[in-house]
Amino acid sequence: MHHSLNEVTFTPDQVEKLSSLHFINRIDDYMKIVSSIEIKYVNTNIPPRVMLMLDIFYHDNKLDTLRFDLHNYEFGEIVDIAKNIRSNEFILQEVDNFLGGDIVE
Repeated sequence: MHHSLNEVTFTPDQVEKLSSLHFINRIDDYMKIVSSIEIKYVNTNIPPRVMLMLDIFYHDNKLDTLRFDLHNYEFGEIVDIAKNIRSNEFILQEVDNFLGGDIVE
């Protein structure tokens, strides 16, 4: 596997901060998404995988967890995405697609 030289790396403080983030994103009257960041180390030679974890709640019942790979995103971008789920059209579309397959009308 080829790794470019411009891999994003994080300081231990940044890793700790990212790992402790939790944001409650209220999408509408019934749905909220709790976002958090999971950092997975495969080995020491390659940067960790940064995963955005979205716990989806509908009427306060947890439906599922969606995962998005934030590989090569900068620290500030990761925090911004996790904090502002409602302003991320791609993620909202993915959540909608996921829920569309599940909701029976």
